Amino acid sequence: MKTVAIIVTLVCCLLMFCVKREWKAAMLVLGAMTLTLVDIPGVPLRKANLLLQVAFLLSELRYLPLFFKRLRHTPYLWAALLTVTFSALFAAWTSPYVSLKETIEYELLLKYFAIGYAFWAVKDEKSLKPVLRISLYCLIVLTFFGVLNYMTKSAMFVNALTEGKTNAIKDVALGDVFTESDRFRVQSMFMYSFDYGFICAAILLLHLHGWYQRLESNRAFMIAIACCSFGILTCGCRTVWMSAALSVACYYLWTFKLSRNVMYGIVAMMVMILSYNTFPAVEEKMNQVTDIFAENSETSGSSFQLRMSQYMYVAIHAEGHEWLGLGKGYWEYMHTNDLESVRGLYGVESVILQTLLEQGIVGLALWAAFYYIIFCYFRRNRKRRRKLTGLGVGILSLYIAFSIGTGELGAVYPTMLLLGFVIKTIEYRSVSPS
Repeated sequence: MKTVAIIVTLVCCLLMFCVKREWKAAMLVLGAMTLTLVDIPGVPLRKANLLLQVAFLLSELRYLPLFFKRLRHTPYLWAALLTVTFSALFAAWTSPYVSLKETIEYELLLKYFAIGYAFWAVKDEKSLKPVLRISLYCLIVLTFFGVLNYMTKSAMFVNALTEGKTNAIKDVALGDVFTESDRFRVQSMFMYSFDYGFICAAILLLHLHGWYQRLESNRAFMIAIACCSFGILTCGCRTVWMSAALSVACYYLWTFKLSRNVMYGIVAMMVMILSYNTFPAVEEKMNQVTDIFAENSETSGSSFQLRMSQYMYVAIHAEGHEWLGLGKGYWEYMHTNDLESVRGLYGVESVILQTLLEQGIVGLALWAAFYYIIFCYFRRNRKRRRKLTGLGVGILSLYIAFSIGTGELGAVYPTMLLLGFVIKTIEYRSVSPS
């Protein structure tokens, strides 16, 4: 299985030099959906997704001047990229736990710069057809491994790709972590079940928009809904369920002129979602309902009370370092080398918590500024490209809700790809507005 995954990665890298640009975009999505665990030994850039990105950039090297020229005409995008670049480099400069090389490789090239790759890789909405087609095939593969994971209670793909590695706390194979936990979760082809649920929710939004724009058939859309629903429900993460519902609601509210009753219903659902993370009584009742989707569950997991204790411990740890934090990579370093000293943080399960802990108020402000710039871009173009900006806002709301609820995990890279696609198709001056 590991050999097959490596071969698929290498074939995709070679195809980057042979196929049209929109198919290159589709292969980047393929990597984000199915190749996150693939490491290729003996290669300087071992990560499959990093290799795919390098292959994409090399195949487009002669067109880079045109890309930068095009980027200059999209000030919101380059402003966002400048913001995140400054934030990452400043974090590396002020931290003893990460190097400049690691920051450039993993924070910029492998994560945030993906919005630029995606922006360059597509042209208009029709060029999203290969992305929709390949992502549908990937959903089928993810669901196949997800069903096996659900039936056997072991993530075979994860175990095959991470053979010999064990969880630092439970000392079990990485594909069996959630089998041994109080609450079984389906991982499919991801290290974390939360990432599986997130990618299904994100791709569901893409296919929902593609179906409305008649970029794919009813049959393909129904298959996508079935596969995405399986992943969202069986990942066992209530934050994913709530984030998916919130993002779809945002998409509809932004895109369509809905009747008053429908709008009231969507607003009521959004209030319920926000109440879940705010009022313990609402959370308790919701947990009793959602337990029917998770095996061996007695509503264990994150709670409002746990979040409050995490905020308190973050404030204690960061005392005296409120503005710049304790340094990028602090949590991972201490979790590996001195677990007892950070046990009270309970995993800092929120991007806000981790950013405050490691990068302080300045880092959190830069993080918020990056996404606010992108949101402002969608708001500015709403009248001209209503459906496309609705898709962008839906993806943005999904990421924000997910990252605040569970932490970023592997959500940044696919989010940047999808946002890059949306921004480029908005910029394309088509004859018929969407």
